[in-house]
Amino acid sequence: MHRPPLSEQAAPPAEPGGTGAALSAQWAVVQPALNQLDDGLSVFDTDLRLVAWNRRFFELCDFPPEDFARIGKPFEDFIRYNARRGEYGPGDPEAQVTERIALAREMLPHRFERTRPDGTILEIRGKPVPGIGFVTIYKDITLTRLAERELTESREQLERRVEERTRELAELNRQLTREVAERKRALEALRKSEEWVRLVADTVPVLIGYVDREQRYQFANQRFEEWFGRSREEILGSRPKEVVGPELSAITRDKVRQALAGRTVEQEFRHRLPDGRAIDVHTSFVPRIAEDGAVLGYFLLAQDVTERRQAEALLRQAQKMKAVGQLTGGLAHDFNNLLTVIIGNLNLLRDQFGTDETIEPLVEPALGAARRGANLVRHLLAFSRRQPLQPRITDVNLLLSGMTELLQRSLGANVAIEVALSPTPCWVVADPNQMENALLNLAINARDAMPDGGRLRIAVERRALGEAELAGAPEMRPGDCVQLSVSDSGSGMAPEVMERAFEPFFTTKGPGRGSGLGLSMVYGFVRQSGGQIAIESEAGRGTTLRLLLPLSDAEPAVAAPGVEEAEPPGGSERVLVVEDDPHVRGYAVTLLSALSYAVREAEDGEAALALLGEGGEADLVLTDVVMPKGPNGIELARRVRELRPDTRLLFMSGYPDEVIARDTALARNLDFIAKPFEKRDLAQAVRDVLDRPR
Repeated sequence: MHRPPLSEQAAPPAEPGGTGAALSAQWAVVQPALNQLDDGLSVFDTDLRLVAWNRRFFELCDFPPEDFARIGKPFEDFIRYNARRGEYGPGDPEAQVTERIALAREMLPHRFERTRPDGTILEIRGKPVPGIGFVTIYKDITLTRLAERELTESREQLERRVEERTRELAELNRQLTREVAERKRALEALRKSEEWVRLVADTVPVLIGYVDREQRYQFANQRFEEWFGRSREEILGSRPKEVVGPELSAITRDKVRQALAGRTVEQEFRHRLPDGRAIDVHTSFVPRIAEDGAVLGYFLLAQDVTERRQAEALLRQAQKMKAVGQLTGGLAHDFNNLLTVIIGNLNLLRDQFGTDETIEPLVEPALGAARRGANLVRHLLAFSRRQPLQPRITDVNLLLSGMTELLQRSLGANVAIEVALSPTPCWVVADPNQMENALLNLAINARDAMPDGGRLRIAVERRALGEAELAGAPEMRPGDCVQLSVSDSGSGMAPEVMERAFEPFFTTKGPGRGSGLGLSMVYGFVRQSGGQIAIESEAGRGTTLRLLLPLSDAEPAVAAPGVEEAEPPGGSERVLVVEDDPHVRGYAVTLLSALSYAVREAEDGEAALALLGEGGEADLVLTDVVMPKGPNGIELARRVRELRPDTRLLFMSGYPDEVIARDTALARNLDFIAKPFEKRDLAQAVRDVLDRPR
């Protein structure tokens, strides 16, 4: 038996020669557009019986149309069907039905979210229509909620989440394309009167209109008034150019021509509302075709997709920054191994032949260049959030006060500096040295943006942040934070420059005037410290960068004055060096041997365990973190502690790799020395570990 489409099943009977025929004509205008909606719609009368719906309602709620798509179908049947298939969770289905029917009879406006067993999240909004019944809109907000969760998850899961979200958005775009292509049939009338038709159409959160073949509006819902600032009476009978204006009319002219030729087309454009806000609009033009094939006009369906486009842009930017961070982090790891060997052997050469006047002029410039390379690598690690930080409770007010004189000397006399400290304590958990570097980088960038001089203002204040202000910053949580803002009166940034400002090696200063790593280092430091950074700028009107870091309740400890030793400290303990790079391993063995330690070496974790298992003893194991063969440094440490509980451990690496982050229980007690290191660095790190009380 042939079953008519859902739109035909919903049509009220026409009364020949009476108002019924007119009503059918009214529904013929509205119903086709409603069937184009991404949202579901249902209308139940005051007796809680179904009187109208659209196709998306059955798709979202997964009701079988052959059983439910009938005028007069009781609301109770829908609820019982849901209860029996577990839509409302565990419990007595009949009790669930009774409870929901009682609530429905109250005819109260409502808005809530419900997660279906298949994971779909629906936003359900109901609105009573006096004398008619109840109109309910069903919106699939699954992707929106998934995006929100994704942005609040930890950074360890960010890459995977971004990839999953990207695939979902791609599927969403494909699904949208398919749905628009399938929009050929129109829904017919919902029921009863022109006023009821108007109430339903105005409830839908989209712009709906109908233009006849004479290019005059015959229908326009309330969104037209909101988007174009004209009353419905002014719109009906007017031409599109008179309603939307000459500029938008020119933009859509070609699509209108195609719709009047019988083709369904779509278009996106920016539209400025009467209140000055600009929105992204996705519009479908659907021809109305008579049985004889003549085009009678076209339906207009427009949706505000601004939030969707912003979410897509945010995900694309996060994915790009993550990919660039991975690349720079990997390069930095390899370069640190190379620089360890270069700097180490240059130091050994200088120590051995330092008095030779022919050697020193060659060694010192080479050492300086290698150290500058190490500093460049640190900037790369800062951007990729893999630099080895030494976070501690830091008083931002005190740190900024101590930097004022340095900043003034660095910026010159033609830049006026204003420092505004917070009247209340501003303590954060961060690496103070990296924070000073970040401030200095921002100040120098500001100076370069003011070649003829200007004003630089650095301010510290406490702020309370909510969920909305932390979008895109999963490292931060709502609550009190410290804001450090750096504002200049310089040339500012164009929008395309702001979009790329944090990318490594991106600079507008010209060849030889900047590495392009300053802002990327600041970005990496702030995000690695659990914070957020934002830029506000406009070409010709200056720039403000805001650094937000979580506020700490703990008070900074007073550091004891250090005593610098004349010579690197040595010892006679037994040290086992584990490093897969033979040059780095050889350099470490040479240094430790020169410091009088009894040194043995192993090329990987298995070789190290074999040496210890053969009865070999070691007071300290100095091991690389990332080793491609056998157990990595963390696994080696775990097995060494099982085999030799009294043996001390010291890790070395180009960056604290994710393998450390995955083992947080062990990572809390790690001793770490960053590559590249020099003789004094290694000597002091080894003594600190060996001399620490057990």
